[in-house]
Amino acid sequence: MSRISVGELVKQAKGEDRSLRAYARDSGIDAAIISKMINGTYIPKKPGIYEALTNPQASPRGGVTCEQMMSAAGASEEFQNGMSAGMSVGMLTTLADIPSSAMIRVLHARGIAADCRGRSDNSYSAMKPEEIRRIQHIQSEVQRFTAIANGIILGNLGKQGLTFQLVHTDGVEVDQVHFDTCVRLMDHEISEYLIKYACIADEESVSQALAENTIRRMVEELVFLKPLRTRIVSVVTNHPGAYDHLCACKDQLSYNGELSVLLFDLEKAMLLREEYLAHYTAGDPVSEIHLI
Repeated sequence: MSRISVGELVKQAKGEDRSLRAYARDSGIDAAIISKMINGTYIPKKPGIYEALTNPQASPRGGVTCEQMMSAAGASEEFQNGMSAGMSVGMLTTLADIPSSAMIRVLHARGIAADCRGRSDNSYSAMKPEEIRRIQHIQSEVQRFTAIANGIILGNLGKQGLTFQLVHTDGVEVDQVHFDTCVRLMDHEISEYLIKYACIADEESVSQALAENTIRRMVEELVFLKPLRTRIVSVVTNHPGAYDHLCACKDQLSYNGELSVLLFDLEKAMLLREEYLAHYTAGDPVSEIHLI
């Protein structure tokens, strides 16, 4: 018996009674992506896309599940285990393609310029094997942190009874500021929840100054966001020192909006601490959404 394809499952989930455009609206996935999946010309590597196509808001027809789509797509065992454990991994971000501070230091030491949003084609070829392995380890650690923390956060939103929909893109740009996750909240005065992940890898965590500088630069980007009363922004880090450094800046940031910072423990897979650093109206929170 031939194995059912991803395209057939997506077509089944869409249903004969619903247009492609309507399925795209319900799931939050671009119609062009769904069309390519049905035609078999595109098989996403991000588990979050399959989750969006099968979540309750998407109303998948025929009882099609996320696990079925991921199995048909040949998704990695690591993420299948995460899903079966009840971890709602919303999406894998493209952080692995962004050079960490450790990688940038290596490139600069070798006289190679590294753009902050990508890497040059000859970056790896100019490195020693041990340097490549070290950088790949850091990238893997960052990617794992992002996937697990993202799943925990989305799960906590669901536990609060909030209805939401993920916006799935290869990274989210809002007012030219990059975010890792964008959540659309339904029936709530806050309609947009934006998340940035600041993972400090083991090899970098020994430097308190480096950790603080990394997360500070991330927060400084937020000054370019247009003030919006219906938006919450959260920065999530795994470094206690960097978290404390940000908390010390409470009510002193130039960001005009609801801004929280969260401390995440990767080994325990749980959020440890949470603090709001700024509000749209100083001292008068619009509607704090607490995840812990």
